[in-house]
Amino acid sequence: MITIEAKNIEYAKTMLGNSPKAIKAAAAAAINRTVTTVKAKTSKSIRENYTIKARDIKSKVTTKRASSSNLRGVISSTGNANLITAFRVRPRKKGPVRVQVLKKGSLKPVPGLFIGRSLKGFVGAMQRIKRNARYPLRVPRGPSVPQMFGSKNVMAELVPLAEDTLNKRFLHEIDYRFNKLGGK
Repeated sequence: MITIEAKNIEYAKTMLGNSPKAIKAAAAAAINRTVTTVKAKTSKSIRENYTIKARDIKSKVTTKRASSSNLRGVISSTGNANLITAFRVRPRKKGPVRVQVLKKGSLKPVPGLFIGRSLKGFVGAMQRIKRNARYPLRVPRGPSVPQMFGSKNVMAELVPLAEDTLNKRFLHEIDYRFNKLGGK
């Protein structure tokens, strides 16, 4: 949980002590700006660590904005594991299909993986469950967006950004409202 520092709250009380509604409005505006900033950085941070496209991430990340009556902003992610084809997949004429999920890693061969069309019409990467039988097939999957979002590397980048942005924006919003009220 990211919070506004106590010294910034004291500063707000000294600047806008006569108007607690303005302090709440400033906090809500700061939280909403922080949510927007962190959501944008979430996609970039995940893509710095994983070989997934931005559209696959952004469709699974949602936000809830704060209001003066509810000073809480939320960035959450829901969804199932992504198909392995959402990551970097390289088919070869000879040898196994190679897959790269992490940016740090390299393309790794996946035994039994092939690109094809199933009887039901699915086109993509598949694996045979039984080695010598044609069917049944399974569709391999990689990590889900919530798993990538909650990873240590991604959170290590996002938490300090969120704290810094929230406190800077809160001070900015307090100063803005103080000047708007005429510096009383």
